[in-house]
Amino acid sequence: MKVSTRGDYASRALLSLALHDAGEPTSVAELARRTALPQPYLEQILLALKGAGLVRSKRGAGGGYVLSRAAGEIDLAQIVSAVDGPIVAGDFVEPHHGDACNHEGQCALLEVWAELGAHMREHLRSYTLADMVDRARGLKAFSETPLEEIAGPRRG
Repeated sequence: MKVSTRGDYASRALLSLALHDAGEPTSVAELARRTALPQPYLEQILLALKGAGLVRSKRGAGGGYVLSRAAGEIDLAQIVSAVDGPIVAGDFVEPHHGDACNHEGQCALLEVWAELGAHMREHLRSYTLADMVDRARGLKAFSETPLEEIAGPRRG
């Protein structure tokens, strides 16, 4: 799985809202400044997040965006799927449905791809915005495992 720019930007924007949560709306301009994200693109992403019920907006002077619920109730899977759609390993049909198993060995692979998508969703569900706030503030340790061991060698 490759997290899209939209998924990354959405996660960064909501993390910023969670880090500075004082109950007051944050303007898009301020959020763009804090996160170094392009404001026009950020506005589109915030609209998608609002449509998914992850943020609320307030118009007018003092307006902006706030989280729609506590940071501990919003996980990374919700954020990524709000802007990118379902978290899956690829655009494959479900195994054992319709003509999915008409080709040699295809269902065996389809089952693995479906399992991989489920693992990715579950892994992202295990991280809430509150967890990310704790990590950003140094209250929760980052993984002790080197990234190379987790991700494998980079391909150049």
